[in-house]
Amino acid sequence: MATLAVTEPPASRAPSRSPARSPALSPALRPSRGGGERSRNASELGAIQDTQLRSVDLNRVIKLLEDSNSKDLEKEQLKSLKKVAKCFENGLPLKDLAQIMEILNLCAEKMNEQEAFSKPLCELIKLCGLPFQKKKFSDEISYATVVSKFIAQLGYLMRVPSSEVRIQICKCVISFYNTEPPRKLLSGCQPTSTNYKIQMAELGGLAETLVLSLAVAESQLIEKLWILKALQHLSSSGVNCRLMLKARAASRLCLYLNGDDPSGELVFRSSEILWNLVENTSKEEVCNQLSSLECVHTLKEVFEDLLMHGFRHYDRQLRNDLLVFATLLAGNPAAPMIESGFAKLLIALATFTEVKFPNPLVKGLKLTRCYEDFEMKKLLFHVIGVFSKDPRAVQLLSENDVMPALLYYVKPNQKPGFCEWSAAQYEELQLHAIAILASVAPLLIDKYLSCQANTLLLVFLEWCIGQDAFFGQGNSFHGTSGRGNKLAQMRYSLRVLRSVVALYDDAVNLNLCDQGAISQLLDILKYAVNKSKEKEDAVLLEIQADVLFILSAVCKNDLLRKELFSYEGVDILIPFIQMDPKKLYSGLGHNFLLLSALDCLWSCVLGCYVAEDYFLEKQGVFLLLDLLAVKQKNLCNIILGILVEFCDNPKTTSHISTWRGEKDQTAASLLIQLWRQEELDLGIKRDRYGRIVDMKRPITSSFQKQQEVIPLPAKCPSFAIMEISENIRAKLYSLLCKLGFENLPGLSAKDRVTLAIIQHYIDFKVGEVWSEIRAELKEEFKPIASDEEALKVLSGVSEDTGRMVAALQTEVLESQHQQEIQEEHKTYKKIKAIHKQKEMLNKSWENFLTRTSNYEALKKAKTLQEKSIEASRPKLKTQNEAVYSTDIKGLGTTIGSGHLVTVKSTPPQLTGRPLDVPELALRKLPLSEEALNKDQNLSQPPGAWGPGPLSPCASGCAASAPARPSSPAAGRARAEAVAPAMVRGGAAVLRKYGSFIDDLRLYVKGGTGGMGYPRLGGQGGRGGDVWFIAQERITLKSIKEKYPLKRFVAGTGANSSVKALKGEKGKDCEVHVPLGISVLCDDGKQIGELNAAGERFLAARGGLGGCLATNFVPCKGQRRIVRLDLKLIADIGLVGFPNAGKSSLLSKVSHAKPEIANYAFTTIQPQLGKIMYADYKQISVADLPGLIEGAHANKGMGHKFLKHVERTKQLLLVVDISGFQLSVKTQFRTAFETILLLTKELELYKEELLTKPALLAINKMDLPCAKDNLNELMKQLQNPQDYLHLLEEEMIPANTLEFKDIIPISTYTGEGIEELKACIRKSIAEEAEQENEEYRKKKLLLLRTSEEQMNRR
Repeated sequence: MATLAVTEPPASRAPSRSPARSPALSPALRPSRGGGERSRNASELGAIQDTQLRSVDLNRVIKLLEDSNSKDLEKEQLKSLKKVAKCFENGLPLKDLAQIMEILNLCAEKMNEQEAFSKPLCELIKLCGLPFQKKKFSDEISYATVVSKFIAQLGYLMRVPSSEVRIQICKCVISFYNTEPPRKLLSGCQPTSTNYKIQMAELGGLAETLVLSLAVAESQLIEKLWILKALQHLSSSGVNCRLMLKARAASRLCLYLNGDDPSGELVFRSSEILWNLVENTSKEEVCNQLSSLECVHTLKEVFEDLLMHGFRHYDRQLRNDLLVFATLLAGNPAAPMIESGFAKLLIALATFTEVKFPNPLVKGLKLTRCYEDFEMKKLLFHVIGVFSKDPRAVQLLSENDVMPALLYYVKPNQKPGFCEWSAAQYEELQLHAIAILASVAPLLIDKYLSCQANTLLLVFLEWCIGQDAFFGQGNSFHGTSGRGNKLAQMRYSLRVLRSVVALYDDAVNLNLCDQGAISQLLDILKYAVNKSKEKEDAVLLEIQADVLFILSAVCKNDLLRKELFSYEGVDILIPFIQMDPKKLYSGLGHNFLLLSALDCLWSCVLGCYVAEDYFLEKQGVFLLLDLLAVKQKNLCNIILGILVEFCDNPKTTSHISTWRGEKDQTAASLLIQLWRQEELDLGIKRDRYGRIVDMKRPITSSFQKQQEVIPLPAKCPSFAIMEISENIRAKLYSLLCKLGFENLPGLSAKDRVTLAIIQHYIDFKVGEVWSEIRAELKEEFKPIASDEEALKVLSGVSEDTGRMVAALQTEVLESQHQQEIQEEHKTYKKIKAIHKQKEMLNKSWENFLTRTSNYEALKKAKTLQEKSIEASRPKLKTQNEAVYSTDIKGLGTTIGSGHLVTVKSTPPQLTGRPLDVPELALRKLPLSEEALNKDQNLSQPPGAWGPGPLSPCASGCAASAPARPSSPAAGRARAEAVAPAMVRGGAAVLRKYGSFIDDLRLYVKGGTGGMGYPRLGGQGGRGGDVWFIAQERITLKSIKEKYPLKRFVAGTGANSSVKALKGEKGKDCEVHVPLGISVLCDDGKQIGELNAAGERFLAARGGLGGCLATNFVPCKGQRRIVRLDLKLIADIGLVGFPNAGKSSLLSKVSHAKPEIANYAFTTIQPQLGKIMYADYKQISVADLPGLIEGAHANKGMGHKFLKHVERTKQLLLVVDISGFQLSVKTQFRTAFETILLLTKELELYKEELLTKPALLAINKMDLPCAKDNLNELMKQLQNPQDYLHLLEEEMIPANTLEFKDIIPISTYTGEGIEELKACIRKSIAEEAEQENEEYRKKKLLLLRTSEEQMNRR
């Protein structure tokens, strides 16, 4: 039993009635007259009464209404209905709507016999306008079907023959859109959402029912207006509009437009609903419903009435709305606009103000400057444009003088054309009229010529490029191009000329040329080109393209006009052909402009030798070939056609042969490349060398092969013939025929192979035609034996040609192969000669070492040299006089012997004694002992050089170099001892001055704010900020080189002034940094991170501008010193000790070229490479400098290396199978110990590194005993606990790395490299899949959590 109990709050309860006045109480419940019992019974009766008032048995009410046997029940039925209305006065519950719907239907049935049910039915319908009440959130979905049927039932109640009921239903529907919250709510209930009833009305199809109910209220104006008002609300939804169209709402509403309604509300509401139908549904469907003759007549009558008698603002708006509907109907060929006379009326309205001819249709009509009349004028012009697309309306356009009316606006507009329009209105009407003229002029070409339209347009264009002042508004759709210029007028005028010359009518073109149109159009083109240099936009590009098209149409097939164009026109065309190919993809219209320029070149230059020669003189053919080299598909066909036509000029072929493109490419090579590309697009099969595969049909496209044999008439071209015009191969063949097939420069062997096919293109094409003829004959007839034999012979000719060409191609390839072998032999001879020369140099060096390593022989030779020098000096010496040495110190030679100079003027007292002359030996200046010891300490290990520092008493030869060993073997030992020290020294220098920088310290300062303006309260501009922006292909080294001071200061904010009280913000300083940057304070605290391109970080904020809070004094910007720390981002990081083969491995798996050598620390800076797989999958690998023991404590490269490991997704440990020893001072480590030490270093630096997935590559498997060492290592890795007790405690990590795969490799032989690449890819893919799975689980968990929260509510 459906029962509803409503609980009211205590404050709102009315006092209990007396028992005697309560009609709901039965006599058995009345109290006795006793005092105490009376009091008790009164309270019980009050409770019972309250319960009965607040609960209704709806099923009982339904049964009561269904009982129609006795008329005495009418009062009881009305009483129960009143009780139901009282019970649900605050809203109907969703769960009781089914019973309420049945009650409403029963009441509607009784209305046919008993009018007394009208009032309760209206009250119940009124309750339907209140928000429904629900117990749970899900009730709206659960009861959706019931609610939609209930609301649909309201529409069906329109059948009730009661005006009051129908109006109440419409009010109820309107209340769906003006919902007010209920005053009270049922216990535990809440109102449904605001749009719930609207959605259910769409689901129930209420709108369609109301449209159909219009027929019921045909003669009742008030009811009709209420229904239209309800439909007006419903038509705001697209779903309802589609339902209304099913009931043909458009045609029904249109017929109501001219109904008798003094208020005018009928027209207003009907037009509003029609407007909503047009906006929310298919315009074609609405037009089809309005296209009946009756509807068009109705529209015409209402429009005429509003036009002639509507003077209110409201009437004019309605008139314009109806004109929009008329415009839509004008575009529908099925609408009888011409038959009804509506089209004639509209055309007359559009032109009566310009033509000034008396017309009874518009007699007494006058337009004003009001906005509605202005909009109507534009709509009427638009209607003319729509009618111009209908061939039946051409006669009407001609009779009503549309051409003179539109041409009236083609004149310079220094002043407004009509006093009724303002300057802005007149300009928009002018542009609109000229735009419509472009559609009408081709239809009325005779009227166009008789009105001297070409003259008017050329004069108007002359004014457009004039220099006189013009204050154009440019504020309309047609005025697009900016204020204050005449580009919009020029644009639409050129469109008119373009539309008429596109007819290629000789009378039009002759009329234009007789008035000097060619020179004037060239002037317009120059004007537009100069404007484009200032600012290039779509309007200017369209103007240039239109002028070029007009010139093409005018000059085509007329030599005299081409000569008029020649010099000046070619000069203008050249820059268009020189256009940057990148502009073709700008979207502004450069592509269309270039096509127009090429079309103009074809029509205005080709065929005139004067213009052709001037074009060649301007190197135009070179520009065309440059453009052809871009290989844009839509341009190639046109350019090749132009070049073929140009080749009729004998000077052209020399220009084509002289052209050189990128990488010294010749024109012949370019044409052959285009041929290969075209064959690839057509699906023609060739082998990998470009040779013919199909001998029978060598140049037939895949599309041609798929075509079935269709017999065609003799005059119809076959597929083989049609194919010539559809692709560029025929043009390429023609060009190469002009150039000649012999001795073409710059061709490769592949080009010559393709050239053999091109040379026989015609032969192959003839074979295709005969094959088609043979197939067609077999399809229709059975040829006789002789004809069959002839056809077979003809087909065989093409096949023989194919074999001949294939043999020629093979010969070309073999010749090329032989040539390559000869070149290889020559190269090999050169290499052998160089190698032999190096061997001779090495032998010479060994001989030199042998000779110079004998210390005794060197000493004896030096003694003999000193004796010979001494013997060459004069023996006579002057006593008691100063003697000066003739040695030049540091030169190592002496001046030849001669007379000594005796100085008489220098007494011996000043010198004390004759100057000592040392032994004059051939020597260099000796090094200081301190410097020598320093040099020895740098480059000489202890004990490697024999007897220590050189003594000063050594001979001249010994003073200039370290002591020599006594034998060649000792010399080699000394060199081998020096080499590691030299390497270590070189590595240190490279670390200090290398090209890789991963740490940079910068000073950043925000801009100072601007000064405030205290007198006017002005606020100074804020100082600029310093931003770090992540960008690809940026390095810290480039930042350091570009900004050597490493200071970045933002701009100062602008001061406040009288002109600008709020100053502008200072200019921000943007610093582009590489990806993977961590921003640290000077104390090492991380304050930011930039990992993806485009990410920004605020490094220093600008100071506030002067304002009231700062006493109008600006604040200084933030300043600090920051450090940029770069961490490489890669998929795989190579980790290992020095000389483990990491760089060799990187060079094997990728295209990277790291430095590789047979000594430790070859890699001193990180190297990045990418593994390329066959399916173009790429995985980045980082080769990091080698670790040493103690790297976690910043030994060796230390943190500079280990920080790069942090951002790699996975680790690849590279271990030498033979073990590792850094130097003689360090302990030797086995491969197992190496793995443990690497793990320990990673753990001590950061424990999170051990959680990364890891692989192990065991390198140098090509060494002896490598397999034995590998077996031992695998045993140790499988049971590491059995071997850890043998190691030092410092070597044992707390957690060990778990390797997903262990791969033995050899970077020397390539063993295991492919297996390693496969394992890397598999590991990366598994990690990606695991991340995706975790992401999906996370999303699923969030979804479940949100569902649980919704259920709890």
